[in-house]
Formats: sequence, C-alpha cells, structure tokens
Amino acid sequence: MKPSISIITIGVDDLERAFAFYRALFDIADDQIGAGEDHVAFFFDDDFSFVLFPRDQIAATAGKPESLEGTPGFVLSHRAESAEEVDTILSRVLVAGGAIITPGTESEWGYSAYFEDSEGNVWELMATKSVVN
Repeated sequence: MKPSISIITIGVDDLERAFAFYRALFDIADDQIGAGEDHVAFFFDDDFSFVLFPRDQIAATAGKPESLEGTPGFVLSHRAESAEEVDTILSRVLVAGGAIITPGTESEWGYSAYFEDSEGNVWELMATKSVVN
C-alpha cells in the first residue's frame, strides 16, 4: 500500500459543538460541507476530507463495546483504486501483524474495510463507487 490519507475522522463528544468550532475555524464554503445525522464532513478538495463522528460510534467501528480509555479517537482512511486493492491490502495487514476489524464489505458508498495496526490504531480502506471496478 502506498499510503495516501484521504480522510481524517475524529471522534467528538458533542457533534453540534464540534461542528460550530470547526465551521468557525475553517475557511470553507457552505457547499463544501456535508452533514448527516451522525457526522459532519468538510470537503477540502477531491483528495482530502475532515470528518467529525461521535466518539461512541468510532468505538463501535473499531469493534469496541464502548468508548473507553484507549479507544481510538480518530480513523485514518486510505482511498484504494478498487475493491480488489482493498482486499489485497487487508491480506498484507495480516502478514504485517495487524488485525482485520471489518472485512471488505459493499455499501451504498462503495467497498470498504477496517483494520487496526499493531498498536491498535484504526484505518479504513475504501474504494468509492466512482472508482470501484
């Protein structure tokens, strides 16, 4: 994997408060912000987004029962070129000593998987619909 961090997702305790903070901090147009019930995304360009996500949901994504000390407070995301590349990277994760949290899964967004490195840091691998073969 040649790493390219496409998205940084950070865990927050109060989504509205965090959104207000980053909205005031970032010099970004309204049409570059996307929001859902459980997240807010700032789209800086085609290659990089910054996402706010509830900390307890990051814990669930990381396969933890709740947000406890040591639960990751962020997720690094790598955009792969295809679903096949996601699966290839997952096999390398195991060889390198990491663990697969969620195997490659098709969703409305494309194909994604989650893994943790040897220290428990969480990564998302994704091939969005626009790049899935």
